[in-house]
Parts: sequence; structure tokens; C-alpha cells
Amino acid sequence: MKKYWRKFQSLSPPIRWFALSIIALVILAVLSAPESKPVDYRSISYLSTADSRLYFKNIRSYYYHIDRHSKAPMLIYSLKRRSPERDSLSLSFNIVQYPGAEEIYIYSEIGKSFEQYDSLRVIFEKYSDHEDLQGINSEGHFRIAAKTYTSLLEEKAVFLMNYQDTISPLFQDKASRLDAEITLEDYFKLTLKN
Repeated sequence: MKKYWRKFQSLSPPIRWFALSIIALVILAVLSAPESKPVDYRSISYLSTADSRLYFKNIRSYYYHIDRHSKAPMLIYSLKRRSPERDSLSLSFNIVQYPGAEEIYIYSEIGKSFEQYDSLRVIFEKYSDHEDLQGINSEGHFRIAAKTYTSLLEEKAVFLMNYQDTISPLFQDKASRLDAEITLEDYFKLTLKN
């Protein structure tokens, strides 16, 4: 460490001031970054701005691949870091976009391990109601995403149920929890909810 400090001190004063100002700007940017906030599941909106779509396309889309189930002109973005093993035991989310359209949708997908059940519901510790997973529309997917995101931020439990039987707690391992948080945060930034 002393070696680097001596090298830093040997720099000319203008270069030192420039380096210190860059470091200060980086620290200020990190400290002033906005915190993630809960999303109101009753305020459903799929609209996004050109700026948020451009940011997603140029910066965030690198972390996603276009799902093989996409059919033109629809694009389904799936997080690259997800693994089939984790997905089969969890609830995963995909971002759905129609290029040129101002609306962005979220799609919640249950893992293959739970496909044999016929009346799946997602129960949230934070909320008194539940969300059905069979035959839901875009509003249902949005509510599931908003409630899940808020539950993850507040570290509340999310469960999968079939009729009255609890099948499994969701997002128990750190990796599946992080996968959901990343996708949902990107989605709610796209729709200006976060």
C-alpha cells in the first residue's frame, strides 16, 4: 500500500487533483444512488419512456439473452445468469417487449417441478390476498411481480400453494432471490415504477 501511496505522491499536482476529483465523483455517485422502493401493485402501468428503453437496450440488455420462445416482433428477455436447475424449483420472471412499442410487460413463469399441479397460487407473507398462477393475464403477472419485488425488498416470505397445501417456499436460496431481484428491478425501472 505504501508503494502505491509513494507513486501517487510522485505525480504532478494537476494529475493528483484530477485523480482525487475522479475518486470523489465516484464516491459521491455511489452514496447518492437511489434506493429501491416497494412497488404499488394496484397502480398497474406498462408504459415506458424512450429514455428508459434506450438505457435498458444499451446498458442492461447485456445481462439478458433473448429467449428462444420469442416470436417476431416480440422479444422475451431472460436473465443470462439463471440456471435451469434453479428455475425448475422457483418462480422466474422475464421481460417482454414489442420493439417500437411504448409498453413493456413482465411474465412470471413457474418452474418445471411444479407443472403437475392444477391450482397453483402465490401467497405473500406481507399481503393478505393471494395471486393465482393459472390462466392469468398481463395484470396478474404485474401484480405477482410487484408483490414479489416488495416482499424481496422487505425480506418477507413468498410461498407456492396448491389449493390449501403449501408446496414450497420460494426464493430460499441466494441465487434465485438475486435473479428475481435483478429482473424485477430492471423491469420496474423500465416502467418508471422504481
